[in-house]
Amino acid sequence: MKIKLTLKLAILAVVSMGIVSSCREGADKKKVTLDVNMIDKSVNPAEDFYHYANNGWLKQNPLPDDESRFGSFDQLGKETSKKVKSLLEELAKTDHPKGSIEQKIGDFYAMGMDLEKIESQGLAPLKSEFDRIEAIKTAKDVQEQIAHFHRYGISSLFGLWGSSDAKNSSMNIAHLSQSGLGMSDRDYYVKEDKHTVEIREAYKQHLVKMFVLSGISEKDAEKKKESIMKLETRLAKASFNRLENRDPHATYNKKSFDEVISLYPNFDWKAYVKNIGLNYSDDIIVRQPRFFEEMNLVMTETSINEWKDYFYWNLLNTTAGLLTQAFQEQNFDFYGRTMSGSPKMRPRWRRVLGSTNSALGDAMGQKFCEKFFPAEAKTRMVKLVQNLKTAYGQRIEKLEWMSDETKEKALDKLNSIKVKIGYPDKWMDYSDLEIGREAYVLNVLAANKFAVDFANSKIGKPVDKDEWFFPAHTVNAYYAPSLNEICFPAGILQPPFFYLDGDNAINYAAIGAVIGHEMSHGFDDKGRLYNKEGNLDEWWTKEDAERFNKRTQVLVDQFNAIVVVDDIHANGELSLGENIADLGGINIAYTAFQNAQAKNPQAKEIDGYTAEQRFFLSWARVWAQNIRKKEMIRRTQEDVHSLGINRVHGPISNMPEFHAAFGVKEGDALYIPKEKRAVIW
Repeated sequence: MKIKLTLKLAILAVVSMGIVSSCREGADKKKVTLDVNMIDKSVNPAEDFYHYANNGWLKQNPLPDDESRFGSFDQLGKETSKKVKSLLEELAKTDHPKGSIEQKIGDFYAMGMDLEKIESQGLAPLKSEFDRIEAIKTAKDVQEQIAHFHRYGISSLFGLWGSSDAKNSSMNIAHLSQSGLGMSDRDYYVKEDKHTVEIREAYKQHLVKMFVLSGISEKDAEKKKESIMKLETRLAKASFNRLENRDPHATYNKKSFDEVISLYPNFDWKAYVKNIGLNYSDDIIVRQPRFFEEMNLVMTETSINEWKDYFYWNLLNTTAGLLTQAFQEQNFDFYGRTMSGSPKMRPRWRRVLGSTNSALGDAMGQKFCEKFFPAEAKTRMVKLVQNLKTAYGQRIEKLEWMSDETKEKALDKLNSIKVKIGYPDKWMDYSDLEIGREAYVLNVLAANKFAVDFANSKIGKPVDKDEWFFPAHTVNAYYAPSLNEICFPAGILQPPFFYLDGDNAINYAAIGAVIGHEMSHGFDDKGRLYNKEGNLDEWWTKEDAERFNKRTQVLVDQFNAIVVVDDIHANGELSLGENIADLGGINIAYTAFQNAQAKNPQAKEIDGYTAEQRFFLSWARVWAQNIRKKEMIRRTQEDVHSLGINRVHGPISNMPEFHAAFGVKEGDALYIPKEKRAVIW
């Protein structure tokens, strides 16, 4: 995200975020600080700090009907979307030269918002695609259809994509990965608990309803449902689960092209790469060998009619959100209401904005930055990042459990982290992407093909280390282990994470902890396995690795003990990487904050709260969120991130600094004895 705000505008914008301006340091030096009216003093902070800090925010920001979760991140995302919307609407109603980026963005958005045309067209724009499926007669046709779908970004059976080689991070290599499921996780097909069975049954009914909407009789729709469930369940049973997919060693299975042909001979790999427009016959990473062994059998054990049913569903499921209102409603009914508990779809402009962002994100980011992102924000972030690096280095040097040998390499890796802030130096070239006013769904498929072709063009070539993986207006940040880089798009560099004129306490606990979080990913349970060049390499001593694993297991056990809903517990194994990054991030940010206070002290007390208290209150405010029960369950099963309340309580209950700031003592809910605390970075 990127945002250009004068101090006056910043203060106006952040009042709704639970932040206000305080002039207690003097009229000539106003600092943005916390709105203490959001604090609920009826709650004991030593028992429930999350609600102590956030009850006011939670009451002022009730869960909208079109959201399954609404928190500070979501609020900022929505506000940023409104800014992007203003840009899109202006481009959509103005004539631009054919082929210009303004024409492409404007036409894409305009077609998505043209409900009358979409309704009148129905499925007509996809007729050639359905005809192609109906014409399938042979095994060769089946394989050509898979390649055709992959070329247009339609999920079917498996996926091929290009990324850096985990053991040769300077080069891009082809990766084969499991895919092809209509539900978002393989466990929905195989687990037998009550919640999962209900989801699975709802999915079956969703299949039937979607087929009927497309013009198929209910009797035939039932038959197609059975074909699809049979194939998808078979694929799901062979798929890696989310824990297996987090293991970079388990998913690194490098094979020569000839080995892939020999291992999985029922699929014509030479024809496939040709059909997706790729000239490639070098090594391939097979991420999930078990899946491809099963896929090899599926190719000969599935009838032509079953394949046609499956392809029909692939196409319908991928495009449902781009079609008539009836398709959109049914699509939302399962994926929104049933899976996440949202009673209402998001407004159309937000959905179309999302599609436009997927298609032309870099171009939209460029337009956004031109209008909203100030140069001084980037300058200040550069300084903040360096302060966080310094603090992390200090903490590494003081570690009692790590040997000097590993410390030296850890510090080398830390200092080698590349930092990207705001927006890329070079924007994406969309010259080869044609966008028109024929049909919304065809524009999306054209954009998919452009993206696939661009991704495939990188395979077998050196990694472009200047490439960004998020559009510049994204409200997020990332660490890329194969590049050993952190990225903070302009989108996240605005309140409630970043303030151009903010009290140190809130800036370091918000954007500072985000910076520390991303840095910590380079040293979490998976990120630590990559060296400073981004290669999978065991640079730790065996003893240090064992000590690290012992310490992280404490964090696993702590989160496994958390009850999320009813008898459902948090998944400490799945969320370990993010929990390590949260714990590391806030500790690193606290050290950097103390360094900043020592160098340039700000007010020790504002509105009755010490600087240390404001720091932890700011951390809690960042993770404020209202969330539906179904979404809590879904995220616990699928998301590597913990729920907001646990992202607050999990780290701080291990921090003596928090205990001291709020008088947390033995016997309080958020007190963990020293010998039982998770102490890593």
